[in-house]
Parts: sequence; C-alpha cells; structure tokens
Amino acid sequence: MFETRDVTLSTGPLRVHSAGSGRPLLHLHTAAGPRGSDVVKALAGRHRVMALVTPGFDGTPTHPAVTDFQGLADLYAEFITKEIGGEPCDVIGESFGGRIALWLAVRHPKLVDHLVLEGPAGFRRPSPDWPTTDPEKRQRMLYARPDRVPPDTRSVEQQAANSATAASYAHGVIFDEALAARLPEITARTLIVMGEKERVIPIEAAHLMKARIPHSHLTYVFGAAHALELDQPELVGRLVADFLERGESFIVREADVA
Repeated sequence: MFETRDVTLSTGPLRVHSAGSGRPLLHLHTAAGPRGSDVVKALAGRHRVMALVTPGFDGTPTHPAVTDFQGLADLYAEFITKEIGGEPCDVIGESFGGRIALWLAVRHPKLVDHLVLEGPAGFRRPSPDWPTTDPEKRQRMLYARPDRVPPDTRSVEQQAANSATAASYAHGVIFDEALAARLPEITARTLIVMGEKERVIPIEAAHLMKARIPHSHLTYVFGAAHALELDQPELVGRLVADFLERGESFIVREADVA
C-alpha cells in the first residue's frame, strides 16, 4: 500500500507516493501524471519506492521558482538530500519523467546510482504525427495493448491541466540540445528501454543516448508501444528489476530484445 504525503522543500511542497523498504528508488511519471502501474507496485517489494508528483500535476501547487527541467532536477536533488541523506539512489523516468531523470543525472551525478529511461522524452524532432488531438490516433500511438490500460479516474479537466503543466516546463523545446550536449557527463549505469512498437519517441533518440551516455545499455520490449509499463508490465518489471540488482554484470538477454 502506497502512502501519500507532502515533503516541504525550499521552493514549496512536493507530493510523494511511497511504499516498500530497502534500496531507495525514485520513480518519475509521464506527462499524463502518475498512474501507479504494476511495475511500480512490484518494485516496492524489493525497494523503497518514492513516486514523485511533479509540481502542478494532479492539483498540486506549482513552484514559482521551478520553471524548467533543470529546475525540476535541482528540486529532486534537494528531495534526495533531505529524504535519503544525500546518498545515491536509483532513478526510473518514464517519457516526460525520463527527461527530468537525465537532467538529474547530469546536474547531480553523485545522487544517481542506476538510471532507467523508459521511452524518455527530450530528443524528438517536429513531427506531424505527435502530439495529436485525435483520440483514436493518440490511443494507437501510446498503447500496443489498450485493453491493459486501467481507467483514468481523473477528470477530463485534470487530464488537460496535467498536459498543460508538462508543456509549461518544456517552453516549446522538444529537442533539448543543451541536454544532448551533456549526456557524456552522465556517470550512472543506464538502461534505455524502448517499446518495439514505439511511435512517439523516434528510435534515433534512443541511438543518440546509447552513443553518448558512457555506461549505457539499450533494449527493446516486444509487444509494447510508448506506455511500456502498461503494455507489458511483466516484461518491463523483470527487465528493470534485473538491471537494478545486477548492476555492472547486467546483460541484455535475447528474450528482452525485439
């Protein structure tokens, strides 16, 4: 059972859903907001999972002093320092959360041990396909298995507000040149996970990260699109758990690759 609480930081309160015990693990959500997937629940059986809610999502207050991804990275570094005593922790970032996780690993390398990037945003060129206002097209691009997507209990207004909040941090920048230039500075052992049916994040983005992040692995999950944790929770859960536990001895197994 996840416990929800607000942690007071220098720029304002930060909401966190936490469960489990053991090695600390931060989970950073997508632009849709936190969903509480089976992957996150399973990881709480082995780790102290802290799923952070980005300020402004799900009705939480924004922090006037935190206006971009770099600011969010600094905010989460402050959280790690306060809650974990500044010890390095593992970090998982989904899509929007992946971009925050990358900046966190760049700006605060001593605080990130293992880094998992699930279809991370930040390196997409302009495209006529995404974003889309067509709900059927959006569904097809996000999910390979829409039958596995749990109902979203948030109102339509709250969903729209979450999307607007996510966009406000990007300031219209969809390819983060500053971040791309600093990827070689990342010291964390990194796993880049992409869906075999991914259509939101171009495969070139994954190749760019793999080429520039020194200690990185790239693998694909069969039968998954952008929403990896919802499309294939068992495959993703096993892959991530194996990476977090094995560390330097992690090997991409053939069964994990499309």
